[in-house]
Amino acid sequence: MELGIGPQDRLVDIGCGDGTLLKYARLAGVTNAVGLSGTEEEAARLRALGFNVLQSWTDALPLPDRSASAVVCHSVLHIVPPEKIPASLREIGRIAETQARIWIGELPRFREPASIRTFETVPEMLLWSLRKRGLRTFLGMCRRLLSGAQQGPVLRTAQAFWAEPEQFVRLAAEAKLKVERHFPNQILDSQQHLSASTTRHDYLLRRE
Repeated sequence: MELGIGPQDRLVDIGCGDGTLLKYARLAGVTNAVGLSGTEEEAARLRALGFNVLQSWTDALPLPDRSASAVVCHSVLHIVPPEKIPASLREIGRIAETQARIWIGELPRFREPASIRTFETVPEMLLWSLRKRGLRTFLGMCRRLLSGAQQGPVLRTAQAFWAEPEQFVRLAAEAKLKVERHFPNQILDSQQHLSASTTRHDYLLRRE
């Protein structure tokens, strides 16, 4: 992973989903990791597995100032209302210590064509979610299908915010976050090879 997470890190995963990153961090020897989830149901499920997970929104993170050396916010900001993006970035900056590494992933460069997609079969839906939304969404959808929370082959996604890289770099700078690198998000094509997304961008930042 670009952040190079190790045992010394104090990790915060904003929008921790099914806990994939928290599990990876545990295997990497990280003992100080906090997950943040948008729903109490998902947070409680991960707490039952022994992870430290809290329910919160991106513009009001329930964590102390400068408490993280690594922050991940992957495939989250695109569903945040645009008016809450500046506050969300300020909150990320607030919890990050000076020179903390920050990953913001899968941020759309422009409005994507559809927010609701329908599929003929479950396998078709799962393959699309893996290729277009990544492993975390794919695993989350598998869990929803197994639990009965997802009743049919319909994948609902919401998109509220998008920004061209130059615009997002400016927004980050206003929150005292310096973008070190940005590049197209990597997705799996139909042959299971990585290719560059034409719509979504990843950002590696530092807290100034």
